[in-house]
Amino acid sequence: MSSKYGAVPSASAVVTGDIMVEVEAPATLSAGYKFDAMYDGQTFSVTVPPAGVTKGQRIAVPFRPLMPTAEGTGEWKDGLCGCCKFGCCHAHLCCAWCCPVALMGQVLTRMKMSWLGNAAVETEYRSTFRKTLYVIIVYFVLGLIFATPSPELTKINGAYVDVSPTAPTWKIIVNNVLNLSFGLYTLIVLTKLRAAVRERYSIQEEHCAGCEDCCCAFWCGCCTVAQLARQTADYDVQRAKCCTDTGLEPLPPVLTV
Repeated sequence: MSSKYGAVPSASAVVTGDIMVEVEAPATLSAGYKFDAMYDGQTFSVTVPPAGVTKGQRIAVPFRPLMPTAEGTGEWKDGLCGCCKFGCCHAHLCCAWCCPVALMGQVLTRMKMSWLGNAAVETEYRSTFRKTLYVIIVYFVLGLIFATPSPELTKINGAYVDVSPTAPTWKIIVNNVLNLSFGLYTLIVLTKLRAAVRERYSIQEEHCAGCEDCCCAFWCGCCTVAQLARQTADYDVQRAKCCTDTGLEPLPPVLTV
């Protein structure tokens, strides 16, 4: 089964070279643990040697770029409500709670997808997070410009009456269209993103066959995007960041031996 969204990091590989490179361990890891590193623009898998490594230690490993297959794990790493798995103040959870569309943009970048939720080439997906931020900024700026007055309730003759200034009809229409457009954008793209993640990891729908992705995006967008962030990253090895393109620290530096 082929996939246009790439493959999981642990996918089978074809050895295309045997260059020895030096990798800096991103954390203290036990023997046999695997993590990803990048060299010459290509991602490859590193296996921790029998003695284990400490954070910052450099180890020499063969550079063997991965030629991914579409085989996935077949299951989610955790449930939709596993948001506090890494703590209540973890960067991915804070981002999902405060600005879920920004986290969505970071996961789209990891999945090599465009800001519209489509498969993209490298020159396009590298700007996905930035374009997503533009969408958020434009939405909030226009929201301030076309905001309508909040209700001001005053008790008159025993009944509460809204005495706030009446906004022009055109302004109300523009405000409603703006909110609807942003909501539909988030719903559609998050639905496509969840479907892409399921395809990459070979995860089947469990409920609401045919519309599970849409239901999750609609009813619990924050939890959904947080789950997708955990599924597409190993937060035990790679630290989460709120303001990077992928929401992760850069891959370990690699030097040619």
